Amino acid sequence: MWLRFSRLVGVLPLPILIACASASANDADVITAPELSRSKARSAYDAIQQIRPEMLRTRDPGAMVYFKASQPVVALDYTLVGGVEVLRTLPTGEVARIEFVNPRVAAKRFGTGFGNGVVLIETRITSEPEFTAGPSGSR
Repeated sequence: MWLRFSRLVGVLPLPILIACASASANDADVITAPELSRSKARSAYDAIQQIRPEMLRTRDPGAMVYFKASQPVVALDYTLVGGVEVLRTLPTGEVARIEFVNPRVAAKRFGTGFGNGVVLIETRITSEPEFTAGPSGSR
């Protein structure tokens, strides 16, 4: 039995249709390692400018203070480290993933005061963690 789209919409719950439609919208907020390796950028800042420049734009028109635009804050491995200038010092070879966290979600993760969001940088693990064996349990 064939279902037409109009009948399918009536059968499927609305949240399923919304989830399918919004899955690609979140991809615009993430830069993956393969995208970084394809770019010719040397720093994380240059990579963002080439691949997803909208991550660095000012989102709040009221964020202009003394003619200086407010930009997103940068978090490195979930630790807030400063402003966008930090991205200029971070080589793309050390970056595994870049994600823009919108102001609403940033407030939940990091607290209030992030009106232009947070650029979250996840770095590559360069070395394996070292585990040392403790004393044996035999007596």
